Amino acid sequence: MNLNTFPSNPLPIIHSNHVAAYSSDKRAVVSGLYSDQYAIAVAVLGHSIKSANVSARFLLPYLDGRVSSRALCIARTAGWEPHAVPYIPPPHNGKGIYYRFKDVYTKLNLWSLDQIGIDRLVYLDADTLVRRNFDELFDSPFNFAAVPDVYGDTRGFSITFNTGVLVVRPDAAILENMKQQLETARYPPGEADQAFLNLYFGGKVVELPYAYNANLAIKKRSPALWEGLMEEMRVVHYSLVKPFFHESITSTILTSEELGEAMARAGNQYDGLYRTEVGWWRDAYNRMKQEKGDAMDACFRD
Repeated sequence: MNLNTFPSNPLPIIHSNHVAAYSSDKRAVVSGLYSDQYAIAVAVLGHSIKSANVSARFLLPYLDGRVSSRALCIARTAGWEPHAVPYIPPPHNGKGIYYRFKDVYTKLNLWSLDQIGIDRLVYLDADTLVRRNFDELFDSPFNFAAVPDVYGDTRGFSITFNTGVLVVRPDAAILENMKQQLETARYPPGEADQAFLNLYFGGKVVELPYAYNANLAIKKRSPALWEGLMEEMRVVHYSLVKPFFHESITSTILTSEELGEAMARAGNQYDGLYRTEVGWWRDAYNRMKQEKGDAMDACFRD
C-alpha cells in the first residue's frame, strides 16, 4: 500500500491527562441498532451486560426512521438508553461494499459521544454476548484498544484487529478527522469500516487479549486455545454463526418460533461445532425472557 494513502491520525496512544473514570455516568457500554432485525440480539446483549454487573451507562445509537418504536421499546426493556445518531454513508457511494455493510460506517459516531459527557466507552457489536464483567477496560489509559482478528479460512490468526469489541476514548474532533479522510483513504472496500479503522489507527491501537473478543473463529482454528479461554472469557463474538438471524426474514423482529428455528440452524452449522456456544446464547435469551418477558410482550401491544 502506498504510504501516502494512510490517513493522518492526530490521536496519541496514551491520553495525556488520564484519570480513572470512577463515575459510571462518564462510562458507557455502546452497541448499535440500525434495523429491527437485530432488536432481539441487542436485547439479549444488554441483558447479558446487566447480568455481569458492568457499571456504566448503556447507550444504543440508532438511526431515526430506520428502527421501529417496537424495536426501541424492546431495547429499553433490556436496559439500553437509545441515542439517535446521523447516518454516515459509505465512501464512493458504497461501491464495492456488501449490502449488509451499508450502515456500518455509522459506527464512527462512537467518537462523538464525548458531546454527551462520555469519557470512555466499550463498544460491542450486536452479535456478541457478555460472559463476565469487564469494568477494568474503563480504567485503561489508552485512547483506542481492540483485539486481534481471527479468520476461519486460511488467513487464520491476524495482525489486524477486529472491530466487534472496541475500547474508545471518544473525541468529536477525531470523528471529523475520520470523515474528512473517508473518500481518499485506500483500503479494501469490501471490509468496510473495519478496514478503514485498521488503516486509520495503524500502530496506535493497543491490542487486548482474546478473552475480550472471543471470536468463534478461534475455536475453528485452535480448539485448544478456545478451551483455554473459557475461564477468562469476557465477551464471545458470534462471528461465524448467528443464533438470532433467520436467512429468510431480514426486515422485522423474529417471533419466538422463528427465533427457535434460527438457533437450531446455527447450532447445526459447521457440523455442530458451535452447538455449545449457541446454547450459551439460547440460555441468555431464555433468562432474559424469564425476567423481562412480560415487559417485552407489552412492546408488541403498543
